[in-house]
Amino acid sequence: MTCKSSECLYRSFFENTLDGLAYCQMVFDAQNRPIDFIYKNVNKGFEALTGLQGVVGKSVTELIPGIATSNPELFEIYGRVSLTGTAERFETYLGPIAQWFLVSASSPQKGFFFASFENITNQKQIEKNLVDAKAAAQNVLEDLELEKLKYEASNRDLKKFKLALDNASDNVIITDPQGTVVYVNKAIETVTGYTPEEVVGKKSGALWKTPMTFEYYKELWDTIQQKKVFAGEIQNRRKDGTIYTASISISPILDEKGAIDFFVAIERDITREKQIDLAKSEFVSLASHQLRTPPSIIGWYTETLQSGDLGPLTPKQNEYLTEIYRANQRMVAVINSLLNISRIEMGTFSITPRPIIIRDIIDEAVKELMSRFDHEVIVRKDYDPTLNLINVDPDIMEIIIDNLLSNAFKYGPPEKTEIDIGLKKEGDSLVLSVKDNGIGIPLKNQGQIFEKLFRADNAVSANPDGTGLGLYMIKKIIVDGIGGKIWFASEENVGTTFYVSIPISHMKKKPGTTTLVKIAR
Repeated sequence: MTCKSSECLYRSFFENTLDGLAYCQMVFDAQNRPIDFIYKNVNKGFEALTGLQGVVGKSVTELIPGIATSNPELFEIYGRVSLTGTAERFETYLGPIAQWFLVSASSPQKGFFFASFENITNQKQIEKNLVDAKAAAQNVLEDLELEKLKYEASNRDLKKFKLALDNASDNVIITDPQGTVVYVNKAIETVTGYTPEEVVGKKSGALWKTPMTFEYYKELWDTIQQKKVFAGEIQNRRKDGTIYTASISISPILDEKGAIDFFVAIERDITREKQIDLAKSEFVSLASHQLRTPPSIIGWYTETLQSGDLGPLTPKQNEYLTEIYRANQRMVAVINSLLNISRIEMGTFSITPRPIIIRDIIDEAVKELMSRFDHEVIVRKDYDPTLNLINVDPDIMEIIIDNLLSNAFKYGPPEKTEIDIGLKKEGDSLVLSVKDNGIGIPLKNQGQIFEKLFRADNAVSANPDGTGLGLYMIKKIIVDGIGGKIWFASEENVGTTFYVSIPISHMKKKPGTTTLVKIAR
């Protein structure tokens, strides 16, 4: 984008900060009591954190029915801030969307308020006393004083976005096109131990960077040189020598001629979250290993009894054994899912590509699922005839295919389930699609559908035995494990189509101490 430097700089803060930002107008009743507020502008972080889309111009009670009853304190605080101009900071739990937020509210003008917030749901669940470091960056405004004088139109934006920058808890780093730091906010000292004075004038990350792979830095630099935003995770080194992990977003800011004028990097320390996730994954892996043995024994003995080798069974005994076997299989599926997730999160699973005919795996999965469902299911297949041998890991593809098809079978209408399976090659990628005419995914749940243990409300009603692990697991396999993509299109009570894109030539062999296991159904 090409625009005035100061305007673009603050627009980049607004659009690319990892916190959610919202600028709203308060609505009062005849007695001057706050009853609603209207979203005038929000950033991408807002949509990512809340899952709400297309909110500008709409009221919060329209977007989140019931919020006035569940969270009356929101209206009181926002109303007080918008009338008095006194900023407030607070934590709140939004029941209708089941999320915790840390909110900073301030008022740039009477009747309006500016809210900066971040999702602290995981922190509240894992460690309630986790407090994000905060720091202000008032010097940015001072450095841009000349620009403020030249561009009066930008002055209004500077006043608004100053509030967001003052409350930033992330590192904000601005460099010239060669990567030399021209500005950092004070949060840099909290995270890295280096003062802004020690950092300015040096190459970005020269003090705290720890060696990542050459390929990582090359991808980072190539991306931003192409005037694109780079987002990812990186390991850096603090002044005391300790290593920390950070999520990072780097955005190029262009001058009026379209040339790169600045780079703006926003970095968040996620070391603690990573350590907790690793500890959880290690525990789940150990527990899953130990838990696999009892269900295996139960399954073996149940099958032996049902076979009649130890004598005939009465109909009631056979009925009870059948229920025991089904419940045991559900337990095995949950244990295997947890075991796979722990192996994926710890990066210990191996990838072994070999030439396979992938449509054979799909056909076998369909055949197996058809044998387990007693309602009418119509399956239509559209395979690219030019697809023959594809170099992929068959075990990984079997897990992905089985999960998507199983969901289509389970959540389709019992009177007549219709499933369309597509398989084609697009460029250097294999694209698989699975379309159903099932219950669909409610719009309010679509932003959370790949989260661990999350299940949409209608899915819980349709199939109470689900775990909320399947889609999370295959997304981790596809995106983190093999560098692919997964997305969907869905309409409630109409159906859902899931798409998976696998980079064929980039599925490289990866050594590991374990393999992924098939999920028993």
